[in-house]
Amino acid sequence: MAGPQQLWQHSATQVASLLRDRKISPVEVLQSVLQRYEKVNPAINAVVTLDTEGAYAAARGSEQRLMRGERLSELDGVPVTIKDNIHVKGLRATWGSEFYRDYVPERDELAVARLRAAGAVIVGKTNTPEFALSGFTDNRLFGPTKNPWQTELTPGGSSGGAVAALAAGIAPIALGTDAGGSIRRPASYAGVVGFRPSTGRIARAYGFPPMAGDFQVIGPAARTVDDVAMLFRHVAGPDPIDMTSLRPSPQESAQRPLRIRCVLGMGNAPIEPEIVSAVREAATVLKSLGHEVAEDAAPYDVSNIDQIWATLSAAGLARVLTAYAGWREKIHPSLVPVAERGAKVTGIEYAQALDAVTDLRRSMAQAFDQYDVLATPTCAAHPWPIGTPYPKEINGVPVGPRGSALFSTFVNAAALPAISVPVKPSTIGLPIGMQLVSRYGSDETLLSLAAEFESAQPWAARWPKIAGML
Repeated sequence: MAGPQQLWQHSATQVASLLRDRKISPVEVLQSVLQRYEKVNPAINAVVTLDTEGAYAAARGSEQRLMRGERLSELDGVPVTIKDNIHVKGLRATWGSEFYRDYVPERDELAVARLRAAGAVIVGKTNTPEFALSGFTDNRLFGPTKNPWQTELTPGGSSGGAVAALAAGIAPIALGTDAGGSIRRPASYAGVVGFRPSTGRIARAYGFPPMAGDFQVIGPAARTVDDVAMLFRHVAGPDPIDMTSLRPSPQESAQRPLRIRCVLGMGNAPIEPEIVSAVREAATVLKSLGHEVAEDAAPYDVSNIDQIWATLSAAGLARVLTAYAGWREKIHPSLVPVAERGAKVTGIEYAQALDAVTDLRRSMAQAFDQYDVLATPTCAAHPWPIGTPYPKEINGVPVGPRGSALFSTFVNAAALPAISVPVKPSTIGLPIGMQLVSRYGSDETLLSLAAEFESAQPWAARWPKIAGML
């Protein structure tokens, strides 16, 4: 029987198997995760609301079902964390904002309800920047989340708390959101797997207002691809209340080998050389697996993507903040100019941004007639020091707020599925991610390819030494 002190190191798939075979109990699993939380969370500040009472009640219920041979699913008894911008009934959802300090939702978001129905054990809520809108994780309520690999660095954002918890062993699976790379980029910085499903694959109904149209989706993160796929299976699916979720998904391509287009640059935009080298090496692994891999240029204009994002997200933020008097003094300084710019967006400018989104989705659908998968770096830069909102330089070249997001936001604008998987770390041990992107609806093809890559170049045995603690 596995010792409770080691259970936090098991993947969700391993935990599910041990539970099924009654070699461990759900309460033992939870105890191990909570012990891990007590040991490492003070050093990284990943989980900001712990639901000990609710988690134990769920674990005991799961244990009773296990003894009766009535498990609800493979997730029954498996611990999971939820990002603090996703509604969990009875548990505060702050959105990282002082305006929602004491807000407690009265109902679960659909994905959370599906997790409960599957028997998953919700441990607590993970930290997010204000309004889940920044590429770093810090706010006035809880302070910064720290990267477990180097605690003076950020794990990115906005799902920084979710990935930091995973990297540190606080629950094996996590639910986050991704509006412009908010799962994938932090996953890259923390050395875990982050998946942004096709828009509509996970139905949504109850939550905070969207900041950029339909760019944001709920998505899973975990330490392994199998765990991500397992979580996705249980939260995915349509619901009549979310009309976008009723879109029919195209048939998955049975074509093998896959045609993979590797994009390692973006015009003159700077990218850290170690990242380029690591992703190029990972592309050779994909080629060794029998796939057709060729380097080529990006099929989109990053300046166009940045303009779309700036218009929609700024207007969305202004829409929320104008309801509160004195908001400038109550938000992170980096968001003030964003909201001020958003308040000046005209209806024509907003409509033009939506037109640009439509054009992009059409062009990307056509681009995937030429290949099956795009492979890119997940981020253009390594994680940067806590206290600054973005890296001020990449490879010695000054950059702006979107400098590290060259490869991520087009995915959201185009409604595509994308996954970040760990590749060879940097020379000082910082994680690096490779992003794989496919056509709309081809989520399972993408997960399958990521699993192939993981089998050839596994990473789950890598653990950060947090403040000297394994």
